[in-house]
Amino acid sequence: MRLRYVDTHCHMSSDDFESDREDIISHAADKGIAIISSAIVPEEWQKCVQLARDFPSVHAAIGLDPELYGDIDLVKSWIGSNSEHIVAVGETGLDHYIVRAHKKRAEQAHAFRQLIGLAKDLGLPVQVHSRSAGRRALEVLYECEADAVHMHAFDGRRSLARSASHDHGYYFSVPTSVVRSQQKRKLVKAISIERILLETDSPVLGPDRGERNTPLNIFLALEETARILRREPEELREILLENTLRLYKQMNYL
Repeated sequence: MRLRYVDTHCHMSSDDFESDREDIISHAADKGIAIISSAIVPEEWQKCVQLARDFPSVHAAIGLDPELYGDIDLVKSWIGSNSEHIVAVGETGLDHYIVRAHKKRAEQAHAFRQLIGLAKDLGLPVQVHSRSAGRRALEVLYECEADAVHMHAFDGRRSLARSASHDHGYYFSVPTSVVRSQQKRKLVKAISIERILLETDSPVLGPDRGERNTPLNIFLALEETARILRREPEELREILLENTLRLYKQMNYL
């Protein structure tokens, strides 16, 4: 496969792909699309790693849904035993949209810190979920002195993203929903171009709300990002691929 694009964050182990998962992965590979597939619930971890073993274009990231902070010891043990098969820890992080109670938010943050520490110990990037918690998630990352950071589908303020990318070197992935999201379009303009990645977050965050998304839509994220930045798509594709391989060094065999 000639690598041209990387969907840096999606969920190919999801049941939404049960009927055509292999076809989507194969079709994506034919178009030069590599996939970093994240599994965040215990029942999908092994499936995610097996996909990475079965398909050279798929790479596994193992993390924990922020609502499942009680499983922190389980995921740490699992990642520790399977670290040679993964390219990132995540996604992990905070979700203040769903979790409102102060005590539960504190427990989320505690689990988040532990997985940041594990990623640092393993020399792996951490993929961060921060829905309605952008400021607090970044505060925790700064406190933990995290360095290899991938902020996925960030919905926080532009000023926070600007500082995180320019001053701290954090990477931010632009999802396919950028074609319909004013917030994401503004985000693109705030991030250092050397810290922009692409993602689909399949099966969600597609170009059409409520419709299943797939890694094949990564082209839409690239084209819209190029339009926003007034760059030629091919020029930008090369920059973003270089960004991705700079962060995800474990993909170097490609």
